[in-house]
Amino acid sequence: MDERVFRAKIGQPIPIWDGNHRLPIDGNVSSACADDGTVFSINSIFMDVSDQPFSSRQWMVAAVLMFAFGATALLFLALLPFLIGRFFEDVRNNSLWILFNGVFASGFGFFVFQFGRDEFFSLTRRTIRFHRKDQKIFLIRRRRFFSKRGDGDVCWEIPWDNRVVFCVHRGENMIVDFYHIRGYEVDEVGNVIRAFSIGRCWTGVEELPLLLAQWNFYCTYMAEGPQALPSPMLYLSEKENATECFLHSMYDCGRNRSAAYRIVHMPLFLALTLFRMLSLATCRDPVWPENVERRCYWTGTDTWAQPIGRTPIGWAQTTYARNKNEYPTEPRKQIEGWTGANETDNARLWAADKSPLNYELLYPAEVCQ
Repeated sequence: MDERVFRAKIGQPIPIWDGNHRLPIDGNVSSACADDGTVFSINSIFMDVSDQPFSSRQWMVAAVLMFAFGATALLFLALLPFLIGRFFEDVRNNSLWILFNGVFASGFGFFVFQFGRDEFFSLTRRTIRFHRKDQKIFLIRRRRFFSKRGDGDVCWEIPWDNRVVFCVHRGENMIVDFYHIRGYEVDEVGNVIRAFSIGRCWTGVEELPLLLAQWNFYCTYMAEGPQALPSPMLYLSEKENATECFLHSMYDCGRNRSAAYRIVHMPLFLALTLFRMLSLATCRDPVWPENVERRCYWTGTDTWAQPIGRTPIGWAQTTYARNKNEYPTEPRKQIEGWTGANETDNARLWAADKSPLNYELLYPAEVCQ
């Protein structure tokens, strides 16, 4: 589920479930370290990854277009009495008709503005940058339309330390639960100042091991650098073509689905592909502020810089390279010295009301003492 649908409540404490599932930045949370399709690029200084809505933006685009159509239809109905003359004999009935449709049209219009501004005439991606040297995270949040030279787009700077609460966030659903990695910047008493979500959405307890391995991947990079990491599942494309849009739409509905499932749902995949392409066609690439670019400068001699050369980029190229044994299949690294439960049992522990690594939350006022 898209993190923007149910936003964190600014000025209030961290949700209880999230607080009971805090992710430590200085230890491992499972027996494996692996990326699950969230990395754009990596080098010795920084690593660019996706925000949670990136892989499934086509669903939000579909919702925005549906609500835009609904708002237009309701507005038309509200104005219908004026368009065709004496639609009702009673003026009061006219007023009630206009009020009823106008209120719903306004509600639909608010949804279109609230979520459509991040999907149309905005940014192709909202990159999250892990910066090893400064031990910070830089997050592109929104397009800046009017800015001075060097300002770039709206960017947050978040410290990589215990003043920020990283946790497993659960989104409940009647059928299955959704999980993603969420970060909360809090004030001195623990109330939320800003919130953001990293990576992607994992569906059900079955995929929770992938989330925990993903967190190990981020922490290992910040602590030890790219030399200690396995290869990412793939390097996401920053310039999506129609093929990449289609594969994003298809794999977001399940990467291991059968051929029969994909054939039956092909009309849905094609529609989602068109929605994603339409959104991206109206957007531009993000622009980092000048002060961030200076801190992220790296030379062409960086041994660990990827993707370069013949390294595949995107779903299509990576799948083709795997079929030719030119890129590893499901690359992962086992954590040395892990003494906890195996991946499946460990995930069940994390899905409980309290995580196996639950500990007392410390807030900035306590951390700085």
